[in-house]
Amino acid sequence: MQTPGALAVIGYIRVSTSKQDVSPEVQQAALESEAARHGWALTIYRENAASAKSLKNRPVLAEALHQLKAGNFDALAVSKLDRLSRSVADFAAMLETASRQRWALICLDLGIDTSTITGAAMAQVTCTFAEMERKKIAERTSAAMQQKAAAGQHMGRRSVLSRDTVQLILDARGRGLALARIAAMLNDSGVPTATGKSWHASTVRQVLGSAAARAAALQA
Repeated sequence: MQTPGALAVIGYIRVSTSKQDVSPEVQQAALESEAARHGWALTIYRENAASAKSLKNRPVLAEALHQLKAGNFDALAVSKLDRLSRSVADFAAMLETASRQRWALICLDLGIDTSTITGAAMAQVTCTFAEMERKKIAERTSAAMQQKAAAGQHMGRRSVLSRDTVQLILDARGRGLALARIAAMLNDSGVPTATGKSWHASTVRQVLGSAAARAAALQA
């Protein structure tokens, strides 16, 4: 039975093609049971065949988040964390969004319900572990880069600009042309950048400062 002044909750159900995933019926039963226990006004949003690797490209979830931001609902509930996201970092980011926009996030299997003191404390623990995970990844990445640098391996993105393009920029700069003027010249001539976008003064500066430009100057 719904109690007066109860939370208006979106129950999000994600259905994928994996046979090992929790069925939509089980997800809905868990949400409805919790709604009955707390007297929520529950509205089910169902997403079919969506991946939980990212929060992107999920139109039903996007609509749910829009409704929450607009203040039309008080909370978003899922039966299990993996129905919402398999990334702890993404989940932590959603917890921050919920806090900022003043709606509650409820995850039944983790005991998270940010509308309650205990559930909010569990959310903080989750965010702490997410931050630890991000720091560990950053440390491993930094260590790997330092190891490669010590071994003399190339670091960062390799330039895909042709030697002719690099030399053209060097020659133009050598004639005293401003960076913006060089960028305009390259755009007018239809010379592509490394990413296929337009040239800007900052792009020209990057090329001039790159190892590719220095190598081309030595070989010219």
